[in-house]
Amino acid sequence: MWPERLNEYIVDRTLELSPDFIKNNADIIPLLFQVSLLSDVEVRIEKVSDLFLNFIGHITPYDVAFVYIWEPQDTWFCRGLQGEIPADIEKGDIFTDTIREMAKPILVPDVKQAGIEAQELPIHCTSVMGLPIYKDTKVIGCIELFRKGQKAFCINDLVLAKHLLLSSEKVLREVLSPDRDFDDALDIRIDVPQRHILLDVLHQYEELSKRLCFPLSVAIIEIEDRDKFGLYQHIPEGIRTLKTMAKRIQDGLRCYDKVLRYEELSFFVILPGCTSRDAVTALHKATLSLGADLADTMTIGVATMPDDAQDAKGIIHMAHQTLFHAKKKGIHVAAFAQTPVMKAVNLSLELRMRRLLQSGPSLASLSEMLHLLKVQCQADEICIRYNAPGMPVSWEGHDLGYLHHEGLPQDISEWVSTYLAPAWAVAVGYDSDIQDWYLGILNTASIMSDLRAGYPMGYSLKVSDQTYTLAKELGMGDVLANQWATSALAANIGYLGIPTTLFTKGDLTPFDKKKLNSHPIISSRMLKDMAVINLDDDILIHHHENFDGSGYPRGLKGSEIPLSARAMRVVDTYNALTTPRLYRTRMRHEDALKELCAMSGKGLDPEITSVYVDIIGS
Repeated sequence: MWPERLNEYIVDRTLELSPDFIKNNADIIPLLFQVSLLSDVEVRIEKVSDLFLNFIGHITPYDVAFVYIWEPQDTWFCRGLQGEIPADIEKGDIFTDTIREMAKPILVPDVKQAGIEAQELPIHCTSVMGLPIYKDTKVIGCIELFRKGQKAFCINDLVLAKHLLLSSEKVLREVLSPDRDFDDALDIRIDVPQRHILLDVLHQYEELSKRLCFPLSVAIIEIEDRDKFGLYQHIPEGIRTLKTMAKRIQDGLRCYDKVLRYEELSFFVILPGCTSRDAVTALHKATLSLGADLADTMTIGVATMPDDAQDAKGIIHMAHQTLFHAKKKGIHVAAFAQTPVMKAVNLSLELRMRRLLQSGPSLASLSEMLHLLKVQCQADEICIRYNAPGMPVSWEGHDLGYLHHEGLPQDISEWVSTYLAPAWAVAVGYDSDIQDWYLGILNTASIMSDLRAGYPMGYSLKVSDQTYTLAKELGMGDVLANQWATSALAANIGYLGIPTTLFTKGDLTPFDKKKLNSHPIISSRMLKDMAVINLDDDILIHHHENFDGSGYPRGLKGSEIPLSARAMRVVDTYNALTTPRLYRTRMRHEDALKELCAMSGKGLDPEITSVYVDIIGS
């Protein structure tokens, strides 16, 4: 039985990841989700401690940790003990008993203040935190973390640890399954290469990488000496060798990296959260640990998303190109950046737009924007000239030059020349206000995103203007209203990071819809370092959240959704209804107002909807 004085330290509140919490812990949050990728690796129950404690050590440091698993068998693990192993450690302690009985977390920031005697503690410590471990909805164990003299555990540590354990539930289910065949954990078979299933696996990592904004590196490891280690001399020996080799490579990497059999004599490695440089270092160490005689027969090509490619197919292609370069040059492990094919055309549109939006004023950047516009509009030519022919462009009495184009509709060229003029003026020194540069680039990018998503040109500008008006009606000052308007203009730029085929496709798969629904995150990612323009990140990320919690990307509900995002959601909904799209006709103004009223309190904030309807109702 646990001491009753511990009751006040039982945490009986919801430990959720609020938007503010995610923002304040942005460097740690990706680790919570990376553990969910720990499937299909070789994980026995003896490794549970490593899975939990390696990750937890990154998100909340500790001195000593105990892990207890009660089902399907009684077992325990510990880490950090040095000459102080408590008696009857396998039976647990007062914290274990408390968590087991109450099935709730426990947080003791100060052990002395809690009145816990030294003999009651399993080890000397100053602060304790414990959490139940669930399998499905049943508590099957607990984890206890101890600190000695350093900063006390706080509720934030408990929130992070709780969500790490929730992300681990899938792994636990696999680890604790009595029927698991560990010999096939890596699915290595001599007769069935995994190339045909690789895309399905990689798509899952790709989605998580884009959603959580961390890099994703992949590598192809090819064995050059097919006669070595009995790969063909004796088939059963070949199977054993391939399995052993894959497992040894896996052992040299992190527990959540993934090794797959790829082609006849090659492996595919997925390294989430790894930059290209880190991936090269990790793979070099992992293969050298196999021994020089084996490492010398391997060649490795590494590629990284989003730096080298935009999607799963692209990153596989880039890894092949890098592997070819490494073999040609006799390099053991090479990154895509080392290959001679590293040209601007190979960069993803998302990455190119991000760099362009963050670049300073220059004619080179202006020409890059026009090149991207040419590709988006499928025009034959769009460029800047200083002599006719072309559309003359001027700014405040200054002749800037000519916008020459072939195959570009007249209305688009007029919009582009209007919004690029101030940026052009800044680039050549006629305008000293650098904000004019960024606003000109931003306006042009919004036109591109409207065209890509199938909206009429100028849709984002219209939403921006109405968002400003609504902000003023809601009592916002000029600075805040302008911030909302500029953010509404930029909110759909993330569509430029979505494959064009999804906008012209008929029936969308659930995965296609998830890709489309990632555009708010992409917008935020593209614009996060654009410090010159005052943008509201809440609008960029949350403008598709619904008042009833059915929106995306976070599924926020009611007042959890920032006010600015709720306001833009109302404006965007009305304009989407009254705008013709590829798959439907526009709705009449009167019918759209009725639809807004029907959505009030469901998808839309009722108070903001009422204010907006009053503005546009006449």
